[in-house]
Amino acid sequence: MGSGGGALVSRDESMGCSLEGDMSHFFSLESNPARLDAIQFLQRAARVNDGSARLIADGTYLQVYVGVLFPRGLLDRTPTVLGLRVFGLAEPVTFDVVVPIESLVHRLTVGSEQGESVNRVPAEVASLQWAAITPPQDGWRRRLAVSTEALRAAAATGVAKVAETVPDTIGESVLQKVRAEVWGSMIPDHKRIPAGAAFAADALGLLAGSSLQVHTLENWVRLSSKAGYVLVKFPGGQSFEDDDDEG
Repeated sequence: MGSGGGALVSRDESMGCSLEGDMSHFFSLESNPARLDAIQFLQRAARVNDGSARLIADGTYLQVYVGVLFPRGLLDRTPTVLGLRVFGLAEPVTFDVVVPIESLVHRLTVGSEQGESVNRVPAEVASLQWAAITPPQDGWRRRLAVSTEALRAAAATGVAKVAETVPDTIGESVLQKVRAEVWGSMIPDHKRIPAGAAFAADALGLLAGSSLQVHTLENWVRLSSKAGYVLVKFPGGQSFEDDDDEG
């Protein structure tokens, strides 16, 4: 993949707007439908996460990570569950930032309405615990696939359990404990897929097709569909390397 943002800088300089000394980042998605798709993904994420997204641009691809579930404290055994969409870029750029989802959606929406192809990345926010976690790129081992029906059912069951268990008024520590128990439990007939992964796939609109591919690497699990990815990192000590059910 290419590197740097030279093409975009040259374009702005030719318009009489030099970016020298300006640390802002810019990106241009490959099409307006892709931008609308990104807006929808981010709007879905905003309903279930902490309001931030991690953007990693590397050449002509933009990875958009959102945190759906993550542990809050050393004793919390909730697995870290991330959603990921990858979008093509019209021109190569390189950056890695954490930004507010609301601001990013606003800029993408305004750009789409005004027919602007280049988007300025919003101001960065303080890095979050989940945003410091980068999933491995290589070495994944393919496992048996999981049906979208099984994931959708597990997500619905988990939502119902949380609603049943949590009273109208409850402390944050108790609420997090309930969520950890519900979303950290494995879905029926799948010993490595937590209910939290099913919840993320459903909430982010990633349940495309009849099934999702499953891959593992040490204490990571990845669910893949045509619509995107769910990545799960279990607490230290968990590993799937000795399991033998190849996909």
